[in-house]
Amino acid sequence: MTRVLLAIGLTVITFALTNSANTKTSAMTKEAITTTTMADQESSIDSNLDVDVIAVMNACNESYRIEMAYLESLNESGSFIDENDKTPKCFIRCVFENIGIVSEDGMQLNPARAAVIFAGQRNGKPMDDIGDMTALCAADRQETCPCDRSYKFLRCLMSMEIERYDKS
Repeated sequence: MTRVLLAIGLTVITFALTNSANTKTSAMTKEAITTTTMADQESSIDSNLDVDVIAVMNACNESYRIEMAYLESLNESGSFIDENDKTPKCFIRCVFENIGIVSEDGMQLNPARAAVIFAGQRNGKPMDDIGDMTALCAADRQETCPCDRSYKFLRCLMSMEIERYDKS
């Protein structure tokens, strides 16, 4: 999870510093993901493991600009500094949609895919229970706004990671 946020942060910094020309990724494939069964989710992961997350973040940053302060706050506290600002939430949704964590309509989360993407360490501690955390955070989501749903899923994950791996 920290790797993804660090990558997001580095991408935003790089983009801001270089003020690069408008480089759009060619056709980013969007896979419609359903969450009817865990087997369906796991099979969708196998077909899309080689996602260029940096390219996805650059493309999403074209539409939904996000300030570094938001990402730093998310990584440190588990939430954005301004939870009423919709743009950073939609940035998260855009990234999640294009890396296969959320369906094209933004309403179906794929916790198995999220576990693969966010696998790693936090504070030097392996997150062996990331699959359980993503499943818990994806369960019973009530948000009707796709951007809010993606953000609150990530907020749940980050808060859980901080609680389990930063405070222990």
